[in-house]
Amino acid sequence: MATILNVNLSDIEYDILKTMTIVEGEEGEKLRNLLRYYIFNLPELSSAKYAVKRVENKEEIESYLREVWAAYELTDNPTEVWKEEKINKLSTDLIELNVLLRTGEKQYVPANKFRSLYKMLLHDIATESRDMDEYSASCVATIQLLMEFGAGVLSKEMIRDGTILLNEGWLFVYATAMKKAREFMKTKKMIPEAATIAALTKKV
Repeated sequence: MATILNVNLSDIEYDILKTMTIVEGEEGEKLRNLLRYYIFNLPELSSAKYAVKRVENKEEIESYLREVWAAYELTDNPTEVWKEEKINKLSTDLIELNVLLRTGEKQYVPANKFRSLYKMLLHDIATESRDMDEYSASCVATIQLLMEFGAGVLSKEMIRDGTILLNEGWLFVYATAMKKAREFMKTKKMIPEAATIAALTKKV
């Protein structure tokens, strides 16, 4: 449901708003577009700053992660038991946050900026925490991005459900690719050692 907000601006503030070239529109529309511009640019953080925030918000992020995995204890894919109304509402909210991009009727994909940041965080988190499985790393990356894109106002339920929707719909494929790559590298390291042992055994 839309909320109507009346804002009192000084003459100088109003003149600045009218002349801003980074947003289009008139009066209320321009103000709304300005908010969306702010939201879009808010998560522009460097990798190091995200790492610092992971340490600072460790307990909060871990609590969200527990909520996500608790949903998976009930079903292999929570989105399959969600009502269409819930998915539509969640998708609309994520579009408003510039997390999802609408591509057609009930068709969405993660926005380029969100996807790029996610890939960066997935790599960083998996590198930082070698004992963490790839799918948990994927969820942590998504949780942290939703915390940033939502500017700290998203409910625990929306972060949990948004994390599940994004990962089930699009992002777990990256975690799967990382898992396969790691398994391949382990195998690659083992093969030369096995070949050397076999060669030595033959000589003996």
